[in-house]
Amino acid sequence: MDSLFSHGNSNAEPNPADFSAAPAALVAEVTVPQSCEDSFAGFMDGIHLWWPADQTRFGEGTHPEFTDGTLFEEDPSGRSALWATLIEPVSESGLELAWHHQGNPHLSSHVSISFLENGPVTQVRVVHNGWADGELGHEQSDAAPDWVAALAHYRRFMGGAA
Repeated sequence: MDSLFSHGNSNAEPNPADFSAAPAALVAEVTVPQSCEDSFAGFMDGIHLWWPADQTRFGEGTHPEFTDGTLFEEDPSGRSALWATLIEPVSESGLELAWHHQGNPHLSSHVSISFLENGPVTQVRVVHNGWADGELGHEQSDAAPDWVAALAHYRRFMGGAA
């Protein structure tokens, strides 16, 4: 018999939209066979060459680019979409971004990208966190890039194993 009380079945799975806490951080890392300097340059200057089209708003033919402290994409017709804004001075050891949920700079999460040289290779690590609490935070997390897939493309671009 179903419970007559409002709390219902205590064995039921919770609804993720009811969570009040922010989602966990998304973390991805790869090792590339390049110096820290070259790894950083490949990430920043070559992003349009390695970023996967299925991780963009406009798809094939889009051109992601860092310009004047922003990361955005532009499609062949000239439409653009804001992705992120740099929030820390850029250095070869890393960068910090305010990642704008669906292009809205007022709904930003935090992306930290670090480059750590270890002999002939560089470890590149992305931590994406800083979500809003509750349903909005889960929406932000769900809409975030698949950093594992994106960094796999970056690793291949930088000469690493597929």
